[in-house]
Amino acid sequence: VRQLHGPNPNAAHAVKEKGNEAIRGGELGLAVALYTQAIAQLPPLVTADIERSDKPDEHALLRGVLFTNRSSAFCRIRNWDAAVADGKEAIAAQPGLSSAHSQLGVALLGSGFHQEAYIQFAKGVHLNSDHKPSIKGRNICLKEMVVWKSASATARYKKRFWLDLRRTPGTTRVFALSDLHFDQKYNEDWAHGIDDLAFLDDVLIVAGNVADTKVGVMRALTTLKSKFRGVFYTFGNHEMQIMASEFARYPDSLTKMNEIFTACDELGIDVFPAPVCEGVLVMPLLSWCSAEFDQEDPFPDPNAKFNSRCTWPMDADVQLWKYMMKLNEQFLDIRGFDTVITFSHFLPRQGLPFDKTRKNAIKAVGCDMIDEQARAVKSKLHVSGHGRVRYAQMHAGVRYVSAPIGFEADWPKDHAPRLMMVHNGRSLCMQEWGTDDEPPLGYTKRLLHVVVFKMPALREAEMRKFQNMLQKFVNFPGILCSFDRIGSRGLDKDSLSKDAWPDIMQCSQDMSHVLTVVADSTDALKAVLTSEAYCREWSASLAPHARKIVSFTSPLGLDLVHAKKRDPMLVMHGLQLKEVKEDSDEYGKMMKAIEAISKLPGIDGKIAVSLQPLGSGRYSHEDLLEQLDVKESRAAGITHCFAVLVDEPASYKMLAQSKTYGKWKASYEPYLAGKVLAFCMPVDIAATASAPKDVPKTKQTNGVKK
Repeated sequence: VRQLHGPNPNAAHAVKEKGNEAIRGGELGLAVALYTQAIAQLPPLVTADIERSDKPDEHALLRGVLFTNRSSAFCRIRNWDAAVADGKEAIAAQPGLSSAHSQLGVALLGSGFHQEAYIQFAKGVHLNSDHKPSIKGRNICLKEMVVWKSASATARYKKRFWLDLRRTPGTTRVFALSDLHFDQKYNEDWAHGIDDLAFLDDVLIVAGNVADTKVGVMRALTTLKSKFRGVFYTFGNHEMQIMASEFARYPDSLTKMNEIFTACDELGIDVFPAPVCEGVLVMPLLSWCSAEFDQEDPFPDPNAKFNSRCTWPMDADVQLWKYMMKLNEQFLDIRGFDTVITFSHFLPRQGLPFDKTRKNAIKAVGCDMIDEQARAVKSKLHVSGHGRVRYAQMHAGVRYVSAPIGFEADWPKDHAPRLMMVHNGRSLCMQEWGTDDEPPLGYTKRLLHVVVFKMPALREAEMRKFQNMLQKFVNFPGILCSFDRIGSRGLDKDSLSKDAWPDIMQCSQDMSHVLTVVADSTDALKAVLTSEAYCREWSASLAPHARKIVSFTSPLGLDLVHAKKRDPMLVMHGLQLKEVKEDSDEYGKMMKAIEAISKLPGIDGKIAVSLQPLGSGRYSHEDLLEQLDVKESRAAGITHCFAVLVDEPASYKMLAQSKTYGKWKASYEPYLAGKVLAFCMPVDIAATASAPKDVPKTKQTNGVKK
């Protein structure tokens, strides 16, 4: 048409009216043809000329209306792709046209893109608050969004959920932080300072308040994604503020949320629940604060100006937090994971600490229903932010963690902000962690390697020969060791059974001798166990005498001290606990029983106790044996080691007869899968439970019993 007759805006207007009549008459094909003819009769737009000229398109309104009307016709014949394309052309021609945004919203809604459709309807309402099609479309989108069935949400779930479902357990640690405020230069420098290589197999939870603007949020998440294998994110109140630079882009905070989520999809940031390895699921919970969190006055404060820069399509005080909870419901039926870690920005329950310096702050810090949803998915640990207080607590069987980075003034000058490790690859934990992957002082434990032998016919002279052989281990750095008969320095097993420990004969299962090795590190222990002195000389010499051997390795859970003690003795209980994990409620009860023993009056310097799982850190016992190059496990089913260090046998007798010790036994006995192997040995070596920060590389003096 343009080639035959040239541009003719007046004719285009007349053809547009005919197209409108065709639509009203139900002749949709004719309407599309007429609108196409009218568009062709408008002067063409040359982008390059427009960029070089300040002259506006004098036919912009008509062009926008024509594309809007043709998009409407395409919608009626369900040609959604064409309808979306025309809707975008209409907005490009006339950005201030409410009907253009509304029509693009209809096309996107028909295509199944509910979140994207909401953005367009919201912009239509923003341009004209009385535009009924935009208002109606926005409300429809609000209903559709809660089920997360849109094309983009479905693609997000399918793409991200299955990535690490079968990832080997023990290969991934999970860290957490909140309130990063990346727009503060101090915090941006801190984020860039996270080690580039140390966490590339690990996952980071980011619990909101990353930055104020979308640009700042994406810069921060891009930085964090370069440091970690995976990043899980949920927004806080700061992200939902519409800053001055964003007024023209975001009509409301829900629009900003959707655009942030879309950008997260492009970066590979998880905003939906997803496994991080086999058996471990991380689940974000969208949230907002509720005035009902203030139980003494559960009503909004009309004079408060909390989150005043946020704009919502609903009542922010009464409806918003309920809508956020509704957005989470689609994921609450996910099952099949042993460990679930949830996180939200706002506090999930009463009793957790937060900054109370602002008047009525409790009305804007939390929402009780977050905790209800976390427990509905059987969460064992929940990470939150917003409160500006760092904590790690347990309430009613669930761990609660907050790790705010906050502002520069929140941290001492000589103490840089730290991450919080919430899963060590093996079990849940709540441990601060350095950005250089340096654990806090005292976190890394020495290893306790115990080998128990049944050698009833071993003569004293032969035992001294084996003790002398241990001298060859002196050349190995980071090693302490001893070899003894079961008993104490002053009492043998028979003597102990007559007074201090009547059950030792039955509990020791006829075992007679013990080799104890304390190693500063896995490498130090491996050097010994794979050495010629151990494999060929020591083990080969013992083999003819040993009728049975049980060996296991665990962290050294207590300090070995023998100075100024009458007859120090280390009592070991090898427990076979079935289906008890370190992050389970059952294990928590056992640890409380251990803590109760440690608090008994008058035991300082006399009794120390610990319960440790076999293995070390993120490694199970089987994984640790692989690290040590040990081919065969001789743990005899033992899963945990309960150790008691006493200053003399009489102290152990006193402990074993106490009610507190009885409660400890009652806490683990229901979960026993086999007999308890219990024995004791004299304490002739001294070592702290905490491993030295730097393992010495040179020869050192070892505490070998002579």
